[in-house]
Amino acid sequence: MLKKTSFTLSFLFLFVLSSSLYAQNQSPALKKIIIDAGHGGKDQGAEGLVTTEAQICLAISKKLGDQIGIVFPDIKTLFTRTTDIIPGNKSNKDEGLRYRADFANQSSADLFISIHCNSAGRAPGGWNERRIVDYDEKVSYVGKGKKKKKVVRKIPIYESFYIPNTTKGTETYIWTAKENSHKEQMVSIPEPSSEEDSSIVVPDDDPTIKALRLLYTRKYFAKSYQFADFVQQEFIKSGRINRGVKQRNEKGIWVLHATGMPSVLIEVGFISNKEEEAYLISNDGQNEIVGNIIEAIRNYMQFIQKQKTDKNTTATTQILNSKFDNIQSDDKKVNGY
Repeated sequence: MLKKTSFTLSFLFLFVLSSSLYAQNQSPALKKIIIDAGHGGKDQGAEGLVTTEAQICLAISKKLGDQIGIVFPDIKTLFTRTTDIIPGNKSNKDEGLRYRADFANQSSADLFISIHCNSAGRAPGGWNERRIVDYDEKVSYVGKGKKKKKVVRKIPIYESFYIPNTTKGTETYIWTAKENSHKEQMVSIPEPSSEEDSSIVVPDDDPTIKALRLLYTRKYFAKSYQFADFVQQEFIKSGRINRGVKQRNEKGIWVLHATGMPSVLIEVGFISNKEEEAYLISNDGQNEIVGNIIEAIRNYMQFIQKQKTDKNTTATTQILNSKFDNIQSDDKKVNGY
């Protein structure tokens, strides 16, 4: 009777465990997303022929937030700004950047998306330059009398020509590996579960905490890259030029390495290119960009959910095998008795 009871309790335990893991798998992969419209207020960013980077970023960011609310109603969306101001109503660009990161960290978001526009060349649209096309001769004389000499100088003849600013395409940045130390400082270690002794306080400089921060930093790096790649793949499907997933190694991007979560900065196009600027300010262009990012979020959520499922399936299989082996062992004892 004791063996039968043990057998029943074991399977009851496995049923409860499986139900718990199933519930974990059904929980949303993302609960909160920060949308950061680049620049704003006094800081208008790059200039185009008819608009500015700050204005385009705000328009796309607001549309992205609206679509996330429609497509993913369980995800909460927070904005670093919703009007043409420096985020947090700060007085300068640097304070605005720090506010962005602080806001994201205090919100405990799962993903940080910063929207920006790229710029290349000396002027939006293009610029004029001069080039030498021929030479003219200018004759002059120096000296007097018998010492007088003829001097011929070549004078360049120039023509002006227009150089269109043709650089175009999209690229998505993740934080540079050189800035991992900053990222580690911003990473929050998950709170201990109710089964753990919450009265134990471990200082931040404890080697274990440092190791955990490094572990989570690497985890966030991998997830940031994965999401960035999903974004670029969606842009490719829309026929955009893919400039790839990048790290700005010569200088870190503050809002990426100072946020304790997976984070990307999306350069949605070149405002300095006349045709691409027209695309960026059009409803069709903005809607397409938003649709690309929405699909990237969908793919990223599926990726995260699959990771959870694979991890829980492996853990469940190991526990089931262990328990089944113990049950078989107990049965053998019963039969052998």
